[in-house]
Amino acid sequence: MYVTRSAFLPVVTVKETLSYSRILHSPNALALLALAPIGAAGAASLLMLLNGRAVVAVALGAGTLLALLVLTPRVSFYIFLASLSFWVPQRLTATFAIHPFDIMLAVVFAGVALEFLLKSCGEIRSAHFDLFFLLLIAATLISGILAYRPAYSVVPLMRVVVIYLAFRVSYKFAQEIGVRRILLFYLAVVTLLSGYNFATFLMHGGRIRIFGPAMLGYEPMSMTALPIALAFMLWSRRTGDRITYGIVGVAIALGIVATEARGPMLSMLVSVPALLWFARRKARREKDYRTAGLVSLTGAGLIAVILAAAIANTGLLAGAYGRYQEFVASLRDPQGTVALRFILWKTAMRTFLDHPIAGIGVGNFRIVHEIYPELRLIPQYLLVKGMSAHNVVLHYLAETGLIGAASLLMLATSGLRTAYRTFKLKLSSGETQVSAALFIGLFVFVLSLFYMRAWTWGQGSYVMALLFGLVAAWYQQAGGRKGISKNTGRPS
Repeated sequence: MYVTRSAFLPVVTVKETLSYSRILHSPNALALLALAPIGAAGAASLLMLLNGRAVVAVALGAGTLLALLVLTPRVSFYIFLASLSFWVPQRLTATFAIHPFDIMLAVVFAGVALEFLLKSCGEIRSAHFDLFFLLLIAATLISGILAYRPAYSVVPLMRVVVIYLAFRVSYKFAQEIGVRRILLFYLAVVTLLSGYNFATFLMHGGRIRIFGPAMLGYEPMSMTALPIALAFMLWSRRTGDRITYGIVGVAIALGIVATEARGPMLSMLVSVPALLWFARRKARREKDYRTAGLVSLTGAGLIAVILAAAIANTGLLAGAYGRYQEFVASLRDPQGTVALRFILWKTAMRTFLDHPIAGIGVGNFRIVHEIYPELRLIPQYLLVKGMSAHNVVLHYLAETGLIGAASLLMLATSGLRTAYRTFKLKLSSGETQVSAALFIGLFVFVLSLFYMRAWTWGQGSYVMALLFGLVAAWYQQAGGRKGISKNTGRPS
């Protein structure tokens, strides 16, 4: 009996061939293949360490870890958010420093890019604020080209581009992980920082200001997280949840007290009553009497706490109370750091009036004393030199002129308007928690543009990107279900 060779070959249909190809080229299969060299590198790192070559072992081990994190972008994203808690700059040049959160963002973005390339049907979705971010980048680029010293504009321009990338990453993971989960993780990170700050403050008897490992980056984190926690508390339906979020809010407030920083305190004193006012209006409109009652109770409790703090202006609160007294007194007779801010604001306004269209160039305000040499005659000159304007709007007016400041304000107002649209929707209590948290977070961002030192660099820039990414994703999810018109923002 003669048997042909083809009889021993398996019969493979077109359908099976396609299925095998899909498996071979799937992200999971390629990720498993990538684990082999990564495992070999990890083993080599261990051998190097055992042989006494610690520096090489640490470098190889760090590279191996980063490679693993690239393959797990969701884990990397959480680590990125947690890394905002640490200010550990590694200065590479006189004008450029890299931070752990910069490295982690690069790892997350690499993982996202790899995932996109491995997906045969990968697509890039447009986000709600893409155009406004691109306008801001374009305005920054123009100001950099026309700058007093263009070399000083390179790093700030890179920062604005990185903010956009962080926004896109936040938007992506908000859709995949969930906006609520990311907000709760953010609250957990800030709560831990706040607990550390206040505990350290107590250990020093309230004699020194404590910002913790995040340094000044704690300010934008705490001033946004506190009203976010309050929003979750107001729309919680279980008593245990209300108590939990209430404790979180108190912990963050105590962390702010430990810094004795007036900017976050001002944000807290404005944003919390604003949230209560908007919450009461929404609750009454939707006949949500439980939330309306909790708003009244919370407002009464806050008034009692503020009065008690004002009366007990000794001991641990003496330093903070003194700084706030100085702030009030400076409204009539500027002194201390308040006087310095007036000088910075006046200088920024003068710079803008002299360079109204494109400014003196992004990143050039720190050398404004070279443009106006008479600043050297001011007693606070040494404090002015190298500073920001301590007012983001005035800073952008001075550095990028009308084109940059207008782009920033369009982005800010678009974000706040979008967040408010979803806040007005009648949703479930859990969804309303998210809508209210995002709205009040953007409210704080827009408000503090007029008195905070930074929102487009440092940790604050990533908090900004996170908020906008979450708002864009939530607007698409919650607003899409309710049929919000993109043109009017009203149910269609």
